[in-house]
Amino acid sequence: DAPLLSETARRFNVNNNIISAQMDYAGGVKFGIMLTEMHGTQQDTQAAIAWLQEHHVKVEVLGYV
Repeated sequence: DAPLLSETARRFNVNNNIISAQMDYAGGVKFGIMLTEMHGTQQDTQAAIAWLQEHHVKVEVLGYV
């Protein structure tokens, strides 16, 4: 239960906005889906996404604005 979005904000100077989330527990393991917006420079957001993936978060980029 690490605060991964907060950590990306501190480490990579990005802002995260949670659009929707659905989390559940099964056998003591948390799983689910979360839709977020990440705002920052391209370099910072790419570094934040890479860091999340290193921490076993599956990331799918839906688009860039």
